[in-house]
Amino acid sequence: MAENKKKEAPKPIRNDSLLESIEALKKEESQENTVRLLNEVVRARLLAPVSLDRDPVLDETEKEIVLEKDTTISFELIKAANGDLYYPVFTHGEALRKCSGETDQQSMIVNFEDLANMILGQGKAVRGFVINPMSENLCFTSEMIEGMIREMEKEVGGKQG
Repeated sequence: MAENKKKEAPKPIRNDSLLESIEALKKEESQENTVRLLNEVVRARLLAPVSLDRDPVLDETEKEIVLEKDTTISFELIKAANGDLYYPVFTHGEALRKCSGETDQQSMIVNFEDLANMILGQGKAVRGFVINPMSENLCFTSEMIEGMIREMEKEVGGKQG
């Protein structure tokens, strides 16, 4: 029974394949590198900085962070030079800390589907998301996101989802 400590600390978020695909595209803007990058973005688990109106609690038995019922989660936004708002997301914790400067910045793990739903569900209030705004600064607008979703639907035979 002592060996049943499989729920140790969660592995830190790392998106090395995504970072490699960004670098490959910067070196050579080819269709192959673009497709690889888009596939990595769709598969990635990213960190989104958030503010919580209540401090989360550590459940000692489950070794999980638990939010109290009715906790309000506010996703941070950044403003582009033209005034457009974007969700900043990060490939790993060091990139998040580089942007926020806070050592105890709260964050949530999000994926492409989460971001697409958040952005497309708000009309034009938020223009898109930016991966690692302080370094790679890779921007995805709502139009790009819609195009990616259309392509994914084509690949699965027009299946809606």
